Amino acid sequence: MSDNPFVSVVTEHTFDDEVIESSKTTPVLVDFWADWCGPCKMLMPILDKLALEYEGKFRVAKVDTENERELAASQGIRSLPTVRVFRDGTAVDEFMGALPESGVREFIERHLPRPADDHLASAAALADDGNLQGAIALLNESLEADPDYLKLRLRLASYLLEAKDTEGAAKLLRSAPLAAAQDPEVKQLRARIELAQNVDATVDIQSLKNRVEQSPDDLEARVALARCALQEPDQLDSAMTQYLEIIRMDRGGESAQQAQATLLQIFESLGAQDDRVRRCRRELARALN
Repeated sequence: MSDNPFVSVVTEHTFDDEVIESSKTTPVLVDFWADWCGPCKMLMPILDKLALEYEGKFRVAKVDTENERELAASQGIRSLPTVRVFRDGTAVDEFMGALPESGVREFIERHLPRPADDHLASAAALADDGNLQGAIALLNESLEADPDYLKLRLRLASYLLEAKDTEGAAKLLRSAPLAAAQDPEVKQLRARIELAQNVDATVDIQSLKNRVEQSPDDLEARVALARCALQEPDQLDSAMTQYLEIIRMDRGGESAQQAQATLLQIFESLGAQDDRVRRCRRELARALN
């Protein structure tokens, strides 16, 4: 095993101290490995090299899953190697398999403190105080200094979307690194932008509500009303309800197919763990059967 000062062997008895507690001050990458695992052995020298190169900006904790079966089971490890990063006492990200050095480096960079983190905190305070434009201006300035920081780019795009600058948010996301395309946050934000781009802000919502009340089978009015509801985050449940009703009424027609596609975008924008997504997926399954 390595004599690297930034790499340590961790057991069930030392995990809390060397991973959970240590990650409250320095990010810790936990490498779950086994001696019989070829990809694990390919990954080890990469982690060793980068730990030395970064000189303690992160630490590597190695868990031999053959000797620490209970620890691996408690962490839900099902594939080797699994590298999981802990920050502030919590697991925040992971990858499985032997990535090339460039991929491991990119993974590490996502979780190291950066000067822009102070700007992110300040921008969040400005946005909370209602100064959304101030938050946007601050993050635009910060992005010029650190254009490769994905977290910064995503936060700025989210603020632009909140400020109704849909095109600005879309442009910012299009210029994100290609490697980030499958990042869950990128996919969610892209879905939110696509939904916003389909909204017609000039439509009178009250008139649409009146049309639906007077003619419940008016699919055109329901579609327009659902799209309008997407403009406001607190109306998302209403939009989802309208789309479900369209699917029930149209039963495989063009409006139902479009409604289903939009619901899937909404699910993507919210994330699979959102309670609204779980509930609506069940209702969607019933509506389609």
